Amino acid sequence: MRFFTHLTLISAIASVLTIAPSIAQSQSTGLEDMVGARAGQAEGELQRRGYRNVGGAKGDDRSYTYWWNDNRRQCVSIATMNGRYSSVTPTTAPDCGQHVNRDERRPSRFDRHERSGSAYVAPDDLSRVCRNEAAAAFDRRPSEVTANAPIKQRNGYLVQGWYDRRDHNKGTKFFNCRFDEDGRFLGVS
Repeated sequence: MRFFTHLTLISAIASVLTIAPSIAQSQSTGLEDMVGARAGQAEGELQRRGYRNVGGAKGDDRSYTYWWNDNRRQCVSIATMNGRYSSVTPTTAPDCGQHVNRDERRPSRFDRHERSGSAYVAPDDLSRVCRNEAAAAFDRRPSEVTANAPIKQRNGYLVQGWYDRRDHNKGTKFFNCRFDEDGRFLGVS
């Protein structure tokens, strides 16, 4: 009898695991046009559409980032290969650190952001944000800019970085990105 109970439980779990991805796959992300886009340039477009990066992982031949949209209550996984988005896949809210039901969700640090200003950035993403902001400020491609790991300071975070100059002043240009204690970008100098 105990054997049949375990077998039934295993069958039920297997069914749920096969159904959940197909439900997520059938959902439209509205981001299908992003497939093939250059990753560095597409991040700004994702943010413009209301998504924020909530983490990622490196695979064998590609990297994966998770993006959450508060308004749509939608999580997407974006696979990047050779510097371009190779797929945009809807996934479940827990993959983005969110509860399934909005009423059950407790506020987190990710919820504390200003709609009109710079959004909260997780400490793990500060280097990426700094690289992109510096690239825009100094007219460089993000791939030409290097940003170190963030340094926690008393009143926020500091990310130091550099890029090679292209003009007659050959050499390296160093810069600092500053973030407040909640991870909001303050500026680059």
